[in-house]
Amino acid sequence: MRKNSLSIIMLLSALPLFTLPSQAADKVVPKQATTVAAKQESGKVDINTATLAELTNLKGIGDKKAQAIVDYREKQGKFTSVDQLVDVNGIGPATLEANRDMIIVK
Repeated sequence: MRKNSLSIIMLLSALPLFTLPSQAADKVVPKQATTVAAKQESGKVDINTATLAELTNLKGIGDKKAQAIVDYREKQGKFTSVDQLVDVNGIGPATLEANRDMIIVK
C-alpha cells in the first residue's frame, strides 16, 4: 500500500508540468482566432499585408507569383489600387480579373 501511495504522490506532483504547456497555448489561441476572424469577416486578401501562404490561395497565384507580389511591394511600396497588381511580373489582366472580388488594398 505504501508503494502505491508514493506512486500517486509522484504522479500528482508531476501534474502541473503537464498543464503548463496547455495554459500557454490557451493564451496564444485567442490572438490567432482574432486574426482568422478578421480575415473571414472581410473575406478578402489585402495584397499590401498578405503573407505568401495567403497570396497562394488566390486563383492562378503560385509560390513564384506570390513572391513576386511581396518583392514588388517591398521595392515599390504599398499598392495604391487593385489594378496595380498587373504591374507585378507574371501577373496579367486575366489573373487580376479572376481575383478582383477576392482582393483589397488598404
